[in-house]
Amino acid sequence: MAMKLSVGKIAFPIEFDNGDKDTIYFNPNDSDLASRLMSAKDKIDKKINAINTEDFNLLNDGSVEMPKDINDVENLSNEQHEVLMKKAEQMIKLMQDTKNIIFEELDRAFDSNISSVVFKHCSPFAVVNGEYFITQFINAITPEIQKHIKKSNSDMDRKMAKYVNKYRR
Repeated sequence: MAMKLSVGKIAFPIEFDNGDKDTIYFNPNDSDLASRLMSAKDKIDKKINAINTEDFNLLNDGSVEMPKDINDVENLSNEQHEVLMKKAEQMIKLMQDTKNIIFEELDRAFDSNISSVVFKHCSPFAVVNGEYFITQFINAITPEIQKHIKKSNSDMDRKMAKYVNKYRR
């Protein structure tokens, strides 16, 4: 006979603006959730900032800025074209590495595969309403996590009080 244990994960519904609905799961009783999420946010911020120190920069609209020394792509020499192509390949690799880190960090923070749900409609780097989609998600989920953690803590305090009060004088 197997022992059945509950890890306390709750369903958190997400509705995308295209009408699609899905669910992610997290445990508001997990005391390390907030610290893992903040750690993930820091790692993601550092990785995104690293992109902007390369020869290509992410612009506010999510597009990639070309190097300023190359204005006319059609009139590039073979050598200039090769340099541009090498930089483009490096940028693509850096973006993919960063995307993988974002997925890994969020999944680790929530102890659940949420990245496949959250990013099924767009990249973490998609700019939606003036901010990266990853930033929009973290800003949207943080108050919800806080709300559930407060409720969980309040429920736990009530349960503890029930047992502790009988020993108070």
